[in-house]
Amino acid sequence: MTLNTIIIATLLMSPFVSATTTQQKLVVGFGEKLPPFVFPQSNSGLTVDIITAALTPLGYKIEALYYPYTRRAKDYKKDKIDVVADINLNTANGNLLKGYLSSESYVYENVAVALSKNNFNLSKIADLKNYSLLSWPSAAIHLGDEYANMVKANPRYNEIHDQSLQVKFLYLNKVDVIQMDKQSFNYFRANIKDIDTTQKIDRFALFGKSPNGYLFKSKKVRDDFNVQLKKLKESGEYKQIFDKYLE
Repeated sequence: MTLNTIIIATLLMSPFVSATTTQQKLVVGFGEKLPPFVFPQSNSGLTVDIITAALTPLGYKIEALYYPYTRRAKDYKKDKIDVVADINLNTANGNLLKGYLSSESYVYENVAVALSKNNFNLSKIADLKNYSLLSWPSAAIHLGDEYANMVKANPRYNEIHDQSLQVKFLYLNKVDVIQMDKQSFNYFRANIKDIDTTQKIDRFALFGKSPNGYLFKSKKVRDDFNVQLKKLKESGEYKQIFDKYLE
């Protein structure tokens, strides 16, 4: 065996070579300003860390892009991104997105929030049609038919991209009710410093949990992700990711 043959054989057995030679860039579309799920300034957050932890060991390189939900859907259709986050069957079908949906990867738990002093009594989604309601983009698609019907019946329903403004408008009495994930609400309330967020609030769990995942252009990459996601859960690393942001 020649010296060159020995060198080549040694390199082929190296774990570093297998990772770099099979590396494939994946452009993933995430939302903006969605703590604790997405922190664009640090390329981190629950949804960012989950797909990164799952696919990086297989040699995939995650390139994260952050922008509003409607733009994510449009760029996915235009083949500008390979994967889009925050997808379930409602959003995939509602936005006519074709691809391969992952296993359930994380869950949003959306709640309606109102100031306690208003004494609102909300027992079902339809009750929201009687109040000014500020939500997030494409909620009417994401949360199903009952929510969509309420939106159609509510002339004071609006959606806004910057969810920190939802919390501010609530505490400034500019809106009766806001609708958002409870963890995101907790984060914004704790970190908003320019207004008083100590007023008591009521939370109404009208929507149930909203399982979400990632929509892939490639079936192979989706299948790779599902296998790795299962391993993350079995190893405890998945829980560690959540504990990092939700402690």
